[in-house]
Amino acid sequence: MRADICASDDYATRDRLLAAIYELGGAPEGDTEAIGIGLHRYLFPAGEVTVFADAWLVDVEGPDQLVRDLLQLISAGERG
Repeated sequence: MRADICASDDYATRDRLLAAIYELGGAPEGDTEAIGIGLHRYLFPAGEVTVFADAWLVDVEGPDQLVRDLLQLISAGERG
């Protein structure tokens, strides 16, 4: 499943995405922890999620349930 997350300059949502990744047990593949421009891979027990960020938007792709869980946590954080 693939989902658009936010505009690339929406740093609050990017921070919520990263927090959701860690809350669900994701670990970055490699040394990078921040979501900068480019392709990032996060490893979970349930599979791998890729996060792509360019000058316009940030999106995620991975197993359906994992992406749904990330979206739910991001939107829950949005409500406070």
